Amino acid sequence: MILACSHVLLASADVPRISRFFSRAFGVEPQFENDMFAEFVLSSRFRVAFFTPVGASAKTFRPAADRDGTALGVTVADVDETYRKVKPMIADGAELSGPPKAHPWGEKSFLLTDPDGNRWEVAQTPSADGMLKDVPTVVRHVGL
Repeated sequence: MILACSHVLLASADVPRISRFFSRAFGVEPQFENDMFAEFVLSSRFRVAFFTPVGASAKTFRPAADRDGTALGVTVADVDETYRKVKPMIADGAELSGPPKAHPWGEKSFLLTDPDGNRWEVAQTPSADGMLKDVPTVVRHVGL
């Protein structure tokens, strides 16, 4: 039985570069960092880690693998401010979907692709803890 989603582990050929990008984009410092591994612990206690695969892990993790089928969601306090902060980072290899867009279920978000190709949905929710409330009602409103 799964108790919770606790962390995500993302392969990178350049951990220091992606760690700096993640810190600048989201205003969080790594709890641990070296040239091969960096881990960020978010206020929700969810962990985001970047690592360079070596040895046995290099057989199943490839830093250059396509990542176009998945996006990781992060909730920020102010999505417009985060967008303004990351917009200049396109010079560092980031891509943006466009300015934040309001959704009928109460979130406002934009899509960010980091220099490693990881896709992030950066969202702001109407609740203080960053989680959507009363999801069944929200789903009924959007017709799902």
